[in-house]
Amino acid sequence: MAMASPTSREDAGIALARYAAGVRFGDLPTEVVKKVKDLILDSFGVALAGSTAPGIDQAVAAVKEWGDTPQSTLFAHGTKLPAPWAAMINGAMATARDFDDTLDDGMLHTQPSVLPAVLAVAEVEGGHTGRDLITAVAVGAELLCRMGHARRRGQEFLPTGTCAGMAAASAAARLVELPFEGVLDACGIAYSQCASNMQPLIEGATIKRFHAGFAARNGVISATLARHGLTGAHNWLEGRLGYYNLYEGGDYEPANLTTELGVRFELLGLAIKPWPSARDTHGAVEAALTLAGEHDIHVDEIASVEAFLVPNAFSLSGKPWAQANGHPVVEAIASAAYCVAVCLLRRELLLEDFTEERVTDPEVDALARRIQISPIPGFDDPVPLAPQGLRLRMKDGRTLERQVDVLKGHPSRSMTADEITEKFCRCCAFAARPVSNDRAEAIMHAVRNLEELGDVRELGGLMRL
Repeated sequence: MAMASPTSREDAGIALARYAAGVRFGDLPTEVVKKVKDLILDSFGVALAGSTAPGIDQAVAAVKEWGDTPQSTLFAHGTKLPAPWAAMINGAMATARDFDDTLDDGMLHTQPSVLPAVLAVAEVEGGHTGRDLITAVAVGAELLCRMGHARRRGQEFLPTGTCAGMAAASAAARLVELPFEGVLDACGIAYSQCASNMQPLIEGATIKRFHAGFAARNGVISATLARHGLTGAHNWLEGRLGYYNLYEGGDYEPANLTTELGVRFELLGLAIKPWPSARDTHGAVEAALTLAGEHDIHVDEIASVEAFLVPNAFSLSGKPWAQANGHPVVEAIASAAYCVAVCLLRRELLLEDFTEERVTDPEVDALARRIQISPIPGFDDPVPLAPQGLRLRMKDGRTLERQVDVLKGHPSRSMTADEITEKFCRCCAFAARPVSNDRAEAIMHAVRNLEELGDVRELGGLMRL
């Protein structure tokens, strides 16, 4: 474990930039191409669902006050915006419902930052193929996963808004085929702009969903500035005031950044989420759904409910429901107590459960206030999100327990192709504009056959609605 900047070897950020500049579509294994396409389709779906999330309309209105040069598609809104703003709002939409991909042992999401940045630049440029898009997204996701895996601290600064800016910049720079020096400068420029932290999540503020959007915007701006000749810090990861020393206190695993780079793909470890709530709640959610179904539980039979979370999950989702005083939807998404209450009452957890009407349901509120969330005793690793567990004490004296060691959606318990399709279609129903069955099928067909797409701008047309 490194505790100081290395002086005898090259900064890992330089190696990552060199890889990003040099990788080609033909270098990507078949399973990586498939994974990237699944991630893109999933992100398109959750962005459509996020187009109606609290805070998005306000951001669109604000951006339009600054001018609306039609460069890049704003998902679901039938319009185009300047590329940085389109990337920012698309990124916010893609994480607003907290339904986006997750690196479970890296505490981050990839697509809300990487994909909107690459698409925004591709639309401005024109002429980029589906293979170009796959390659650029793979680059950004791989770099972000490696940066996440190197972290050893809990969530103070959030890599979805900090490291993600550099990953988005590398992906956008790769798309426009900047040379190695240009990609390196883009990453360094992006490093000068990263700042996202946990405080908005603690307070339930809607700006939380813009962390990934800021990173996407950061990626567009950084790649564009580098292309025009601006330079950035080259030792942006491991320099004296590079990311790991400044943001992570020097506490990181250097080997995780570059070992087998281009041979072993960390992005294959990304999870596609089955439920639209913070990943930190998913073990408790699954345990509640399983117990409620197996034992035909009715809540009036329950004497007490206790959920157990590891420290990382508890720090975000362990707040008592009675103390939630931020935006109700933002609070509910990241509340294990609320999510468990919904699962026990309704035996499902859907996008519909995270609307203001549902969140203020008196029956859910009353049960959520009774649920105790506790840290798992003796577990002190600040990184993992699992195991998680649930204990129900019934009025008839029974004690029902369930522990989840690996969260559903993790590659070892992955979503099936049918489940991914069903999730996409459910998300379409929440879009700001109607998504016809034909349009949904056209988006799915385009993504599933992305390597055959001649110009990525066709995706923009499909997502504009």
